[in-house]
Amino acid sequence: MSNNNLFKKFLDYAIGSGIVLILGFVSSPLNTRLFSPDEFGKFSMFLLVGNVINAIILLGLDQSFVRYFYIEDEENRGKLLYKTFKLSLIFCILTTLLIITFKVTFLQLIFKNQSYQLLMLIGLNNFALLFNRFALLVVRMQQKGKLFSILQVIQKITNIIVILMLFFTTERNFLILAYAAVISNIVATFIGIGAEKKLWSIKNLTGEINTSYKELLKYGYPLIFTFLITWLFQSSDRLFVKYYRGYEELGIYSAAFSIIALLNAVQMAFSMFWVPVAYEKFENDSNSKSFFTQINQVVTFVMFLISIFIILFKDIIVLILGESYRSASLIIPFLVFMPLMYTISETTVLGINFRKKSQYHILIAVITAIINLIGHWIFVPKLGGVGAAISTGITYIVFFSLRTLFSKKLYKNNYNLKTFYLVTFNLTLFSTYATFNSTNIAYILLGGFNIMVLLFIYRELITTCFNYFYNNKKKFRRFTLKE
Repeated sequence: MSNNNLFKKFLDYAIGSGIVLILGFVSSPLNTRLFSPDEFGKFSMFLLVGNVINAIILLGLDQSFVRYFYIEDEENRGKLLYKTFKLSLIFCILTTLLIITFKVTFLQLIFKNQSYQLLMLIGLNNFALLFNRFALLVVRMQQKGKLFSILQVIQKITNIIVILMLFFTTERNFLILAYAAVISNIVATFIGIGAEKKLWSIKNLTGEINTSYKELLKYGYPLIFTFLITWLFQSSDRLFVKYYRGYEELGIYSAAFSIIALLNAVQMAFSMFWVPVAYEKFENDSNSKSFFTQINQVVTFVMFLISIFIILFKDIIVLILGESYRSASLIIPFLVFMPLMYTISETTVLGINFRKKSQYHILIAVITAIINLIGHWIFVPKLGGVGAAISTGITYIVFFSLRTLFSKKLYKNNYNLKTFYLVTFNLTLFSTYATFNSTNIAYILLGGFNIMVLLFIYRELITTCFNYFYNNKKKFRRFTLKE
């Protein structure tokens, strides 16, 4: 695969994520200005519950679909889709029926709300998330970046439109945000399935493929536990904040989270592009390690640079959220480590996935979940949302380290970790100061120091990239103008 084609594939994903990023600057302040922190906190719990249910019903088979996609012959990939999807669909039906059976206990325990409207939304959300997951995976694994970008944008625009429509016509509470989330998922899913009707054709429901159910479940089932533990790791911050400080502070914490979620648009653009490219590259040439090293260095530099600027301008960025959410600025600095470390680890975790050693993901998830819970137990009672962010940031550094350590044992590669940890240490110091201080001279000097160190360490990479783009600017111009 040529560098030009690689760049074009990334650009296809990046365009959609860029538009979503811009739309995020519309939807985040829209949500925080229309809804109180208390209602926003309840919506955060709705999303949290939906994600954990989705992790359970997937049975890890979405990852099996990804892993075996390029192993199967092209004409059998539709059959692989249905073979993985239908088991998850059956489990989704059973799980939803179980929730309906114990609806009183379920709703009281999670939401302290006996609304049948909420119960209906949870049920719809289960199916919407499942279909949406596989619909997007089909597009992603075929490396159709432009279509993926279109679906992202449609989903975001639909979400904003539904919020505005319902806000002026119904009671103003978190259920409006829940309706918008469910409906936007459904709309994007229908369009995604329609665009890829060849793979979703019902004729693929029958017929044999090389990959057996045993292989799919063997690879996927350890990931069920991984996802559940990872969910605990990724969601315990909000659970602790809700328990110790209530829905209002949870809403403020979630608002800070929504700002960081804008950085997730960059993470998603890279991950959607990178995973199928990495698997295809490995299947074609498992010894091309320099390729993975180069990608890692580029991603590391870009993500750290973006993270430094977000922390540097946090007091300005938070102004878009509205007066009730000003304290979210103190939560942002350490939350930055979440998309930062996760995105970079996607370039270093490859050995575990290439060698199909998914049990390592369980071990990583268990260790990080324990560290995260201990951190929340120490910090949240005293510092609330700020404490949750500090614990989350530290845990994601550990998360990156474990993913990289185990991966290198299975697929040795050089990721220049000494320079990585130097830059991480500098950013941690800056984040600590930014958490307890507003913008001042020392604040600006610390941010500037982080930028200078980053530019100095990666000066050769910057020069190489600049020369490459300069020498190939005509080619890139042609690539960006044509389909």
